[in-house]
Amino acid sequence: MDLGSKYFEIKQFLSISDEKFNLDQKIENNFDSDNLKIEILGKIVQFIYYFSMFKNIKPFMNSVYNCIESTLDLRTESVNDFQELLIKNALMRFIQDYVDYAQLTQKKQILRLFSDSLDRLQIQPLIINLGLFLKPMYQDQKYLDRANKFQEVEISYSLKDGIEIEIKDAIDNWLKTQIINLDNQDSLKANLKNRYDTLASEFNITEGSEFYQKLSTEIMEMLSMKLTMISLMDSMSDESFEPIPIKSSI
Repeated sequence: MDLGSKYFEIKQFLSISDEKFNLDQKIENNFDSDNLKIEILGKIVQFIYYFSMFKNIKPFMNSVYNCIESTLDLRTESVNDFQELLIKNALMRFIQDYVDYAQLTQKKQILRLFSDSLDRLQIQPLIINLGLFLKPMYQDQKYLDRANKFQEVEISYSLKDGIEIEIKDAIDNWLKTQIINLDNQDSLKANLKNRYDTLASEFNITEGSEFYQKLSTEIMEMLSMKLTMISLMDSMSDESFEPIPIKSSI
């Protein structure tokens, strides 16, 4: 298959307009031999077909295309390096999008949790399950309008003072000692609330205050993201690839 056919296949699959499609220029600028260009394009074609279930969601495909372009800008030295970087860049981008859309606060810990899991998970099921989480986001016009105004979301979170840091560290250490699974999520959330209330009392935080409520929400999100990761992993053995639902925080 020649270069033109590969470019056409990618553009058609992702539904990218002629005006926006710059993949051919980037490939020409970054790689010398036609054989190497064909190999890189082959890896890109393999990559985009991971997203076949979502190809009719145009904003999602636009995001996939942007991942491809941004990875090409990094000028990797080999085909295998490019493939690995493309997959990791895409997964981290989509995870970041999910975190932003859900307006979660513990972004650094969440991204680290997902990143540490990438090497242990098969790529296609992970992408499918992430895609199922992201699908409502890419169909939410209000979110898409907001995202267009802020193309890059800074991954950061703020901790107001030493009390907040100490409590979150204590909760993080407590979570590490718990058996966390989807079957016991209700009891986990109840026990987490009890642990938080004990800590809040120790630090003289008034129950029901704005600070108490804010910190309570953020601590529940720490557990929710661990449950989300387990949901993604557990659902990979399910032929339907449907994520196991995470119950809302108490």
